[in-house]
Amino acid sequence: MHRELVLKALIDWNFWYKNQFIGIERDYSNQLLSLLGKGFVISVIGVKRSGKSTIINQIVKKLIDKGEDPFNTLIVNFEDSRFGDIRTANDLFSLYELYKEIRKKKDSRPYIFLDEIQKVKGWEGFVRSLVDRKEANVVISGSTASVNNKNVREVLAGRHLVLEVFPFSFKEFLRFKNIKFSTELDIIAKENEIKTLFSDYLNYGGFPLVVSNDNERDKEKILLQLYEDIMLKDVISECNIRNEEEAKNLALFYISNAGNKVRYRKISYSLNIPLTNVLRFTECMQNAYLIFFVKALSPKLSEMVRYDRKVYSIDNGISNVLGYRLNQNVGSLFENLIFLELLRRYGINNVFYYKGRRGEVDFVVKVKDEIREIYQVTYELSDIEREIKGIEEFLKIRKTKAYIITFDNEGEIELNDNVVKVVKAWKWLLME
Repeated sequence: MHRELVLKALIDWNFWYKNQFIGIERDYSNQLLSLLGKGFVISVIGVKRSGKSTIINQIVKKLIDKGEDPFNTLIVNFEDSRFGDIRTANDLFSLYELYKEIRKKKDSRPYIFLDEIQKVKGWEGFVRSLVDRKEANVVISGSTASVNNKNVREVLAGRHLVLEVFPFSFKEFLRFKNIKFSTELDIIAKENEIKTLFSDYLNYGGFPLVVSNDNERDKEKILLQLYEDIMLKDVISECNIRNEEEAKNLALFYISNAGNKVRYRKISYSLNIPLTNVLRFTECMQNAYLIFFVKALSPKLSEMVRYDRKVYSIDNGISNVLGYRLNQNVGSLFENLIFLELLRRYGINNVFYYKGRRGEVDFVVKVKDEIREIYQVTYELSDIEREIKGIEEFLKIRKTKAYIITFDNEGEIELNDNVVKVVKAWKWLLME
């Protein structure tokens, strides 16, 4: 480890001598702050360039504003090549000893943030050692699920909490655009402005780097580059995939078919990719947070396994630029956007779809054994009978809150002894 080079890198990344970029307030920052200091290792994971590093900066700034000595915080971003010699747990211990030399406040536990930690082999042992000795508060982050795999969970058993980070929600998007609101009245008063911005969000998504750019051609270039970075670094390289063309064709298929049902054997046949590769590449893409799958909800496990799963994309911008421009499918983009918000609110393990005999329901939110609500998603409410078939069938089985989410329709539909609420998407996204 080159001492002077590493020290220069630490000076560049930390708040020791200067402020760092903190961007707009993310909804995650207070949540993460509330978890600190409780003896847990906190894993901040999510797709590349979703703002994890900025959230870490926001937390450090909040700590300093509350009176913490800047030197009692340590940020190490392992994407910086100057940390390239730090490859093992022993190297991490050496780095920590170097930090202890320059740390000014010795009588309290420091806050250590290890960004893109998955690049260091055996990092789990180093982190567990610090936490077991109650020597430091530790936050780790990464852009693949390798910072939350089985081995990590075993090594950090009982000491580990996970916070998943996604690109900007619509709330955060409007915050970035300096649209202020705190009540439903505020939202109604700014309806025209919000609807205009909703169109931008629907088409170009919520990656911070994209949102910060107003030029459409530049947005598209950034999205294409983001996609390439995710595929090359977090899918192909992370999983040691040799056949890049197969992996890219499979990823493009998934992204272009967001909102559709998929079956691995059919994909293998139609794309001429061996089934074993389809399964392995798919797992890698899920671990990179590029794609997600929603299972069918059924009281019978055999039916849940038999039914096809629906695939969704991490971001509307990527889906739009790579896939939907071919057919201008606003309905699929709209459904993908609603899925992403449900993902933020409830997590992937609590979101399902319902397949009945007469119809389907796009999304069912089930937390433990409780059905919280069901959602039908349609950009335009042009065929009410079609949209309520699945809802009606589901409500006969289980009473719950039912919604139809549209772009700009609002009202209520009486369905036997149930009421289905029709809500505007841009308003629903802002009101939990």
